[in-house]
Amino acid sequence: MKFPVIFLLLISLAGCGTDKSPSEQNKTAGNTPATVQIAFLADIHLHDFFAAAKDLDASELPLIADFPTSGNGMQGAQTPVLMRSMQAQLNSTRLFNENYFVFRAALDEIAAKGIKLVALPGDFSDDGQPANVKALADILAEYSGKYGMRFFAITGNHDPVRPFSRAGGKKDFLHRSGKEVAVMSPDHPDCLNKSAWQCSNALREWGYADIMETLKSQGFSPSSQDVLYETPFGTADVSKRGWRWCDPGNGSEESDTAENSNTTDENGESCIFMPDASYLVEPVEGLWLLAIDANVYTPKGKVSSLEFNGSGNAGYNALVDYKPELIDWIAGVVKRAEEQNKRLIAFSHFPMADFYDNTQKQLAELFGDTGMQLKRMPSASTTQLLSDLGLRLHMAGHMHLYDIAQPEDTGGLVNVQVPSLAAYQPGYSVVTLNNDGSAQVDTIIQQQVDRFDTLFPVYAKEWQYRKQAGLINWDNTILDAPDYLRFTDAHLKEVVRQRYVGREWPKPLATFIQSQTVGDALEMLVCGNVRRVTDEGLLTMPAITLANDYYRIRNAGQFADLGGREVVYERLSDASLHCELPEAAPVQSQQVRHFVELLSDVAVSRDVTSITVKGV
Repeated sequence: MKFPVIFLLLISLAGCGTDKSPSEQNKTAGNTPATVQIAFLADIHLHDFFAAAKDLDASELPLIADFPTSGNGMQGAQTPVLMRSMQAQLNSTRLFNENYFVFRAALDEIAAKGIKLVALPGDFSDDGQPANVKALADILAEYSGKYGMRFFAITGNHDPVRPFSRAGGKKDFLHRSGKEVAVMSPDHPDCLNKSAWQCSNALREWGYADIMETLKSQGFSPSSQDVLYETPFGTADVSKRGWRWCDPGNGSEESDTAENSNTTDENGESCIFMPDASYLVEPVEGLWLLAIDANVYTPKGKVSSLEFNGSGNAGYNALVDYKPELIDWIAGVVKRAEEQNKRLIAFSHFPMADFYDNTQKQLAELFGDTGMQLKRMPSASTTQLLSDLGLRLHMAGHMHLYDIAQPEDTGGLVNVQVPSLAAYQPGYSVVTLNNDGSAQVDTIIQQQVDRFDTLFPVYAKEWQYRKQAGLINWDNTILDAPDYLRFTDAHLKEVVRQRYVGREWPKPLATFIQSQTVGDALEMLVCGNVRRVTDEGLLTMPAITLANDYYRIRNAGQFADLGGREVVYERLSDASLHCELPEAAPVQSQQVRHFVELLSDVAVSRDVTSITVKGV
């Protein structure tokens, strides 16, 4: 049963944290500085393996060679680290450890370009742990002080993992021997029953209150530099920004938790306070950045139980139901931006539009309605609702891929999926405001990252341990990667092998891809015409090459390096080459054919590397 969502506080249309009059705030786009650029870094997932190790017994932690860290000069010649295993990384859509290096490399590059405004569309930390959120705050403060950069963060489904702080930790940290060990927060069951290897409060999973307080200088509170700052709640006080969610019924007794308070209202309904980090800021004259907290933590039962689902699969489909007042506030912001001639850019963690280039139906038929993370896809009606608000440009993250969703109507919403720095291909996006009222969106790939291979000796020890222990192991040629870009490519290939094809694909298709050749796969679509499509060199390659290339295209569009094979996949779209499978063709043959068709379709519709958006 859906419960009512009620405003906790009144919407502010005048803004807070600024004493400027409406006439002073009403600036034209012509008063925006000649060249305004905003960099967007999504899904950083920062894990500071130095900071996370500080409170632990370091005697059996992995050691790495000296390394210059933020503000501390050179670490000792043998520095202990708390890092995740390579095996864990190769079963995730993202890297866990190398994020530390690439984040700084990206910030250095952005600083060198002279860009002063940087937005972080969520998942800026691994899982909202104190060690990682504090490390992020320190790094951002360092770059603010050194380069005059300003940062504007908004929350993602990993920060916070749940709205209120809770026990945390991981079971796949590395011991010095190369084995995986559990390190948890003291309140975690594995610490309470003494089964965890070590325990540390640095690994709790913080909720909204602690994250927003720690990062209050990074967009969650007004700055004296802001022309305007406001929230949907008429206050910048982080403790008062949120919604009142209530259980219908007879209510319950009042009870307190560490961060929340259950109350019973005059109607006998038991209610809670659900935080929301959304804000609007004008960092320079004429530019409005709309930071939307699109997290929706749906209750597992009654809201008063304080048991919530994660927000990863909720997104805007859930937001329109659970936060309708936020939609109203966004509509008001858009209207005022138009009236005051402001340049409005929205950003949030979740996509507002299709991120699979109109292949959703094909994916559902082949992989199921919930396969390929289709649960995260905004519905057509949700996208239309958001577009009807008048938003023109939205910068999103979450999916760890690069994509541009363009409306058929040039006046509609453009959704840009900013690539993650922790996945193939790693990068960030830059929005440049043009004087003609348009915005240029360019995406930059981060190929070179200094010392990205610092942890490789530790991984090598892990690989040896797994081999000797007879455990499922990974392809250690990933440690031969000459640069960070090719390291992420090797990471993707192993994720395809171990996770996607290995566990998530339908069994008949996976078995074929794991055992046959490219030529065998193409034969299902073009039959005797395979040599009209390509040469023997490609035809004899293992069929998993096709799977690798599909994910490369899905993740990176025209940035994907396919070694020239994209020409072959584009040729496959020629219907005159196609043959018909017999009606009684095995399920496996049908699945292979559908996959080859899918690969051809995405190759033809690869996303461009930049776009100009009108009306921004």
